[in-house]
Amino acid sequence: MEKKRNKLKAIKKHIENFPGVNKEAYGNRTRKTIGFEVADNEDITSSISALLEVCYYALDGNGTFVYPKHSNNTKISSVTKVLEMIIDLLPHDQMFCMDKVTEILSNDK
Repeated sequence: MEKKRNKLKAIKKHIENFPGVNKEAYGNRTRKTIGFEVADNEDITSSISALLEVCYYALDGNGTFVYPKHSNNTKISSVTKVLEMIIDLLPHDQMFCMDKVTEILSNDK
């Protein structure tokens, strides 16, 4: 019994320190986030464009992009999930910052 308890503690410690998932308190829930590494802003827009192309082809084409093991998913639900990811990837903060920088630079003229 002690051996199982030690294994569970080791697993719990490993999961809590997993570097790929960040946990933060969000109201009364714990929100988990993952990171998406990019080289620069061009890489962000390239990734977003590729995801949008996949959505377009999934909705426009005759083929299905739903994995057979996940038969409860539909093409629409899969595309919806990807579109939600795209919205999360949009560089809102960077664009706000660029607008402010542009405003500051234009005031200097």
